[in-house]
Amino acid sequence: QMLKTAYGAAAIALVCAAVVVFISSRSFVLTLFAVISICYVLVAATACLVGLGWELGFLESILFAILIGISCDFVIHFGHAYTMYPGSVDRHYRSQFALTHMGPSILAAAFTTFMAAVVMVFTEITFFQKFAVILFMTIVHSTLASFVVFIALCDCIGPSEPTKTYDRIRAKLSY
Repeated sequence: QMLKTAYGAAAIALVCAAVVVFISSRSFVLTLFAVISICYVLVAATACLVGLGWELGFLESILFAILIGISCDFVIHFGHAYTMYPGSVDRHYRSQFALTHMGPSILAAAFTTFMAAVVMVFTEITFFQKFAVILFMTIVHSTLASFVVFIALCDCIGPSEPTKTYDRIRAKLSY
């Protein structure tokens, strides 16, 4: 039952994250890339926790829903920067623009969140200790997912006009 609940919470959080990514990027392709990146974070962080000997309990299933919410943050920022480059521009320039304009801020956010996790590891409350470990794993894998998985997908097969499909559908619906 606990595993079923964790899967359900992860699915709901993943759908909500996809909706937020789509609203911020207005791109179906970038939303797909973001979902792939978020799934990587979920699987990699879970694999690390299993490797540490954790078993799925009530607390862990709640923290997995939080994990997905945290893991989509960096991807949303890169996706937004990717779509904000004006005009029809090659995907390499869009990826470079997103990386140079959002990369330093994302690294700073990852560092501060990592430091918060370090502080929580030394508390005596089990919830905070477990949350710190999950937060650490999430930040490490979320940083890798956004800088490696998401940016690589955008640079290799990303759209040169990311909002074109959305804009066409919106234009047809407004007439």
